[in-house]
Amino acid sequence: MFMTTWKLSPFERSCLRWISLGRSVSEIALLEGKSEAEINLCLERALVLLGAISMEDALKKADLI
Repeated sequence: MFMTTWKLSPFERSCLRWISLGRSVSEIALLEGKSEAEINLCLERALVLLGAISMEDALKKADLI
């Protein structure tokens, strides 16, 4: 099966990894030194790039759960 995770930027992959570890958007913003808006935008881009219908679907497609 061909994986599509190569489309994700390192930042998008990092944000998804934090989500998979149970971190909130506000926690990720603090950890990454970004605003909550930037984290939300990053996660939205990741969903689109992965063709995911939910965050759980995105995590599965990115092989994070």
